[in-house]
Amino acid sequence: MIQPLRRRSLADEIYDELRRMIVTLELKPGETLVEKELCDRFAVSRTPLREAILRLADHGLVEIAPQHATFVAGIDVRAVRQAHFLRSNLEIPLIRQLCATPGLDLSRPRAILIEQQVLMADTEFATFMPLDDAFHQSLFELGGLREIWSVIHSRKAQLDRVRFLQAPQGGKVPLLVQDHKAILDAIIAQDGAAGEATLRRHIAGAVIFMEQQLLLEPDALQTRPRRMETAAETGGT
Repeated sequence: MIQPLRRRSLADEIYDELRRMIVTLELKPGETLVEKELCDRFAVSRTPLREAILRLADHGLVEIAPQHATFVAGIDVRAVRQAHFLRSNLEIPLIRQLCATPGLDLSRPRAILIEQQVLMADTEFATFMPLDDAFHQSLFELGGLREIWSVIHSRKAQLDRVRFLQAPQGGKVPLLVQDHKAILDAIIAQDGAAGEATLRRHIAGAVIFMEQQLLLEPDALQTRPRRMETAAETGGT
């Protein structure tokens, strides 16, 4: 039996917005998070803000220097690889399962795909990302595995940051939409091999891009923001 979703808290909403700002580089690596400014921005007390920041720290998106400051973390290469491993080992079996299940109600992912097709010519990747997540979430819900998507989503923020860095290459959104259509076509045709091949390529792009960037410039994706390094070296308080 599927459990009802718990009521979202202020901390959840703050976490989601700060996560979005970090992933899309609105908040850049090394940038300081000022507690008073954020409390004013979200019109909240320090308690839900601190709860959200602790969750961001747990997911590697911020680093907290006690008695000093909180910084936006650099991209953690290891966490990107782990997120890709997680998606590969959870999402590919899901697609196989869906392709082997006849008579599925695909109205939800189809509706999301149509929305993506309408928007893809004029939308920025930052605007498209929630629709991309919604599509994949709808597939997990179709397989009765909604909670599994929640696990993936909580661990893939570093991967999403790389995807956002990759976006300016151009043509990324149409390719993602094309893949989504191919995945749905494979499910309808009950073609597990085609579904797996498309999804495997679909989720590998950001990791391939990252590995290419690291070969060209090993320090391209710092794992620690420079200001955090400075604070650590000086014992900053």
